[in-house]
Amino acid sequence: MLTRLIKYELKATGRVLLPLYAVLLVFAAISKLIFAFSDNSYSVPAVISTMIYIMILIGMFVMTFVVMIQRFYKNLLSDEGYLMFTLPTMTWKHITSKLLVSTIWNIGSSLAAILSIVILAFDEIFFTGLLPKFFRLLGEFFNSFGLNSGLIILEFILAGIICMASGMLIIYASIALGHLFNQHRVLASLGAFLALSTVSQILFFCVTSLPGLDSLSEYVDSLDNLQASAFMFHWVMWFIIIFFGLLSAGYFFITNYILNKRLNLE
Repeated sequence: MLTRLIKYELKATGRVLLPLYAVLLVFAAISKLIFAFSDNSYSVPAVISTMIYIMILIGMFVMTFVVMIQRFYKNLLSDEGYLMFTLPTMTWKHITSKLLVSTIWNIGSSLAAILSIVILAFDEIFFTGLLPKFFRLLGEFFNSFGLNSGLIILEFILAGIICMASGMLIIYASIALGHLFNQHRVLASLGAFLALSTVSQILFFCVTSLPGLDSLSEYVDSLDNLQASAFMFHWVMWFIIIFFGLLSAGYFFITNYILNKRLNLE
């Protein structure tokens, strides 16, 4: 059932987001042509096309965020919730499907943005200057860190995904908490978001203020620059993964408990 929910969610959200990606990439190509035929980068057509491109780019990220929140709210906490919760599946699967699809589209939006920038930068200088320099720096990175290189990249990707999930789950939990109230639910959800954010920041401060961190700093000082860099990166990444992973689990538990035990549909 989880697979079916994910497929349904991807289809519902893809109808909105895939055309946006297409518009962004097509306009990036149009802007590239305008730049190619303009006398300079500050000509009126070039400036206007750049402004429109930036607005489309920002709009894509905003729309991705809005669609993900709207799907959670409309699908589970409005009239549609009566239908969704009659399906023969558990509540956590509804939340998980929304979370996974949100993460997929957040990554998709980032990739679309990167591809559009590559289209704009697609010229002789890109191939003779920027691209070789990028691969040279990448080679130096792998040569410097050796076997650690792959682990560093995996840790970075995992930390990014967990942070994205945490960002979505705190919003899910806030909306769920706001729906415990019979009136002013939007205001209550905003208040819940501020409260959860404050608690998270306090926990972060408490954890990073633990006394054992002084000895860790002394240990890092005893290493050479390369070893210290690798050690600190691993330490920071795993701290982010564990800390935000636990926060995500907490937000997920709050959301699942409310939707499962205290559901209050409109």
